[in-house]
Amino acid sequence: NHYAMLVNYHRGVILHRFKFKRPVRDMKFSPDGSKFAVSFGKFVQVWLTPGIRREFAPMVLHRKYTGLVGDVTTLDWSSDSSVLLAGGKDCQARVWTVDTVKDYEPWTLIGHKKPLIGVHFEDREKTLAERDQFFVGSGNTGSSLAGKLVGRCYTVSQDGVICTRECRKEEEEEEEDSDLNDKMTGLESLGNDAVDFFSGGGDAAITSSSTKAKSGAGGSTDQAHDIVKAKWGTTSRHYFNTNSSVQTVVSTSYSPKHSLLVVGFSTGLFGLYELPSVSNIHTLSLSHSTIGTVSINPSADWLAFGCPKTQQLLIWEWRSETYILKQSGHAYGMKCLAYSPDGIVVATGGEDGTVKLWNSQSGFCYVTLPKTHTAAVTSIKFANPTVVLSASLDGTVRAHDLHRYRNFKTYTSDVPCQFLSMAVDKSGEVVCAGSAEPFRVCRVRR
Repeated sequence: NHYAMLVNYHRGVILHRFKFKRPVRDMKFSPDGSKFAVSFGKFVQVWLTPGIRREFAPMVLHRKYTGLVGDVTTLDWSSDSSVLLAGGKDCQARVWTVDTVKDYEPWTLIGHKKPLIGVHFEDREKTLAERDQFFVGSGNTGSSLAGKLVGRCYTVSQDGVICTRECRKEEEEEEEDSDLNDKMTGLESLGNDAVDFFSGGGDAAITSSSTKAKSGAGGSTDQAHDIVKAKWGTTSRHYFNTNSSVQTVVSTSYSPKHSLLVVGFSTGLFGLYELPSVSNIHTLSLSHSTIGTVSINPSADWLAFGCPKTQQLLIWEWRSETYILKQSGHAYGMKCLAYSPDGIVVATGGEDGTVKLWNSQSGFCYVTLPKTHTAAVTSIKFANPTVVLSASLDGTVRAHDLHRYRNFKTYTSDVPCQFLSMAVDKSGEVVCAGSAEPFRVCRVRR
């Protein structure tokens, strides 16, 4: 329904509701937390992050970015929140500066044959440290591109292709820019600062353009100014050895601090890779269904996976190869639910015929009752805090013991029917199940 909610996570309070007019495929906060980017059809919108206080109109649009032909599917920010990267269904990626930077023209990165699933910036400090430590002077990292390395990113497509892109700047252009800035008059310098100021770059307006150019040699300027008059190119192309007709890439997640990439495939397989070498560290099959979303925690120790078809949430520690959390909901949706008399336990029945027990405080499912129904569960009730009853379209009413988690009694009708509803009296001894045609009244006994 295209709605978005701004939530205070620690307090559990919804601060604001906002409706986008188009489907949102990806949304990501900037590393500094001041803005967030939203995919808006073929465009990308950047909004200012509202405060924690309630406001009349907290959602303020900063800018809208264009240039992609297909719908935007993935987004990423640079580590200093000054550059935005987006990929779409047109098999292309585009690089914008968040604020207007003089003489910068957005770049379009091509080379894929399938829609892009993930685009990721490498951490800028790590890129510059690698350049200064191993490749002193020109900063050539062994690629076919000439010039000084100023940025690097990765693009992953649906057919399992990952491309490494590098942004390089010629030394002659850097010298020309520095000479031009040295000869720049005060009025021209003021004009450049005005461009930064009115485009929203408050920090850029404080520092003069000449100061930026001089400090640029030390790498203290933001990445948006470093990539001006620079050229992007593809330095390497790797394949995940997937059969594109059977197994495709569905989701990706990247940790810039540890240079680790997690890839989820349509067959339930995931892989952990180290970049930029794309060395496989860990591979495991978690499910027979598609891994719809993946995420990696800040320490890069835990990997989270979501499987929408099987309603599974998995957290995997890849170093020790153990599950931290394993949750699964009803495969085909929830049909009914009931609270226990003390309000601590929630029992749910699903279209898949299973009965699950949940902790109402933590929200986690702690048991799935065995020997459940062969058809959808239509009604579920608590007879007392230790007994839960479930009615199903398979024509049975089952009583479950919550101490031993077993089905201790099954009630059926003399005439085959499908039960649609159920009621239990206050004593918990009499249960009434209703169907479309006949109905029966039974007494619950252990």
